[in-house]
Amino acid sequence: MKEKISMPKCFICMDEGFILYRKKVRELEGEYIAHCVCQAGEQYSYDGTRCEKKKSPYYIPSIAAELDHESIAAENLRNWIKQNKNKKGFLEATKQLGLEVPQDDKTL
Repeated sequence: MKEKISMPKCFICMDEGFILYRKKVRELEGEYIAHCVCQAGEQYSYDGTRCEKKKSPYYIPSIAAELDHESIAAENLRNWIKQNKNKKGFLEATKQLGLEVPQDDKTL
């Protein structure tokens, strides 16, 4: 029996709302967070400079400001297709997105 497919609403963050990424700042490399531009990312949007009571310099930037979010979405879509192409409902789910998925993995 084939496993049923689960279609993410956002291929940028895969419905997590954020992405963790590595960045070098002043000779130190660290892990940072960026909120997604999708609905799930709204809960991670923060800008301390806009706080009324106690302002702070801290903020969580959007993925669009920090990373190539279109490339991230394309790569996540390719990976999602590879992981789900044999699951029940795959063709219907991809048709809803308006995608024609090639049958061989070489074109992905």
